[in-house]
Amino acid sequence: MLLLEDVKNVLRVVAPVALFVLACNSGSSSPGSSTSDDDPTAPNPVAGGDGGASTSQDGSSSSSSSGGGSENGETEEIDTGPPALRFIGRFDTSDPAGPKCSWPGCRIIARFEGTSVSVRLREFVEPWMVGAPSEWDVAVDGQWKPKIVTVASGVETEFSIATDLPSGIHTVELYKRSEAQNGTTQFLGYDFEGGTLLPPPKRKERRIEIVGDSQPAAFGVEGVGLGPDCPGEDHAAMYQNFRKSFGAHLGTIFKAEVQGTVFSGKGFAKNIWRPDTETMPVVFHRTNPLSPKSSWEFSWSPNVAIVMMGANDFDTGKPIDEGQATVEEFNAAFASFIEMLRGKYPDTYLMLAVSPSITDTQPPGRNIRTNVTNAMTSVTAQRNAAGDTKVWTFAPKIATASELTGCNGHGNPKFHERVANELAAEIKTKLGW
Repeated sequence: MLLLEDVKNVLRVVAPVALFVLACNSGSSSPGSSTSDDDPTAPNPVAGGDGGASTSQDGSSSSSSSGGGSENGETEEIDTGPPALRFIGRFDTSDPAGPKCSWPGCRIIARFEGTSVSVRLREFVEPWMVGAPSEWDVAVDGQWKPKIVTVASGVETEFSIATDLPSGIHTVELYKRSEAQNGTTQFLGYDFEGGTLLPPPKRKERRIEIVGDSQPAAFGVEGVGLGPDCPGEDHAAMYQNFRKSFGAHLGTIFKAEVQGTVFSGKGFAKNIWRPDTETMPVVFHRTNPLSPKSSWEFSWSPNVAIVMMGANDFDTGKPIDEGQATVEEFNAAFASFIEMLRGKYPDTYLMLAVSPSITDTQPPGRNIRTNVTNAMTSVTAQRNAAGDTKVWTFAPKIATASELTGCNGHGNPKFHERVANELAAEIKTKLGW
């Protein structure tokens, strides 16, 4: 439902039905549901607007009408439902003041008739988050504007997005480019300054999930030319941008919703930060990967999930390297994760992708590429033999040094574009897209 508040005749829309910190909403009558008791005493949301406006984010309506803009300049189909916001990603909706997002790739889209738009956000940062706060890309009518760097104060902050727009229908989008370890953002509403919220763009029919670590997260992609050790913290939000990742490129290629269940440094049996025992199999089930209290209900299901990670299990551990995971430990953890993933997504195509940036030579003696490849091909063979033909292993071409010029040897924009094209060709073959 939408609460109404006549404050300066301003339309403010807050969405209490979304998902917290992982990565995409559902295709049912709500964007999915999640629970967390992090702040049970939070105040009621403040929202306002025309009578009949709604914060429902259902994806069941269809329409061939159009309006607003899109990133690629094409006219988008519009939902036939009531005025609403479109949420893409895992948002925690337990706080009625507004949904929170931590995982990268969360999107908040609105169509409106008016000439101005601003947004109200609240940022939550832990003391150990030296790379904070979160950063969000902003688009108006498909044109990307200067990014928003949130304020790490826990206090509501208003950011102006656009003023003096031509009279008519416009589209605004927020896109979380940074990772969970750099902050959680709470969305408190768009302000259209007397404008009118309209039905959102229709949901995309195709859905892709990216499960991975730093390379799929586009770690360091904004640090090209500053490295290999970028100034300050390599993992700072300023150097990240999931919107430039190969996963996001796949979303553009296939006109698909993309969910980024990615977290730098995570492994299946061991994380790169060895004292951290919350591996990907632990945090994957959470709406907020940093909150054990949060729980993701998997109401959103992808057509294809790409799993690209495993190097951290065998890499040099930090802050002290006490050794890599054993091959047996890794194989068992990986097989168990894929079995869990199949249970959550019974009809999804599962691509087990070998990262283009891992080798057997760095670090010496760890045989990372061989270990990860063997685990993936073994699981693929086992599942295929059991009749699960929607699982396969794919290895994009090994990255060249010229492609790994982001922070700490991570992929640059051309790397992500190239990998996206290779993955797209493979997906077309398997899914017929």
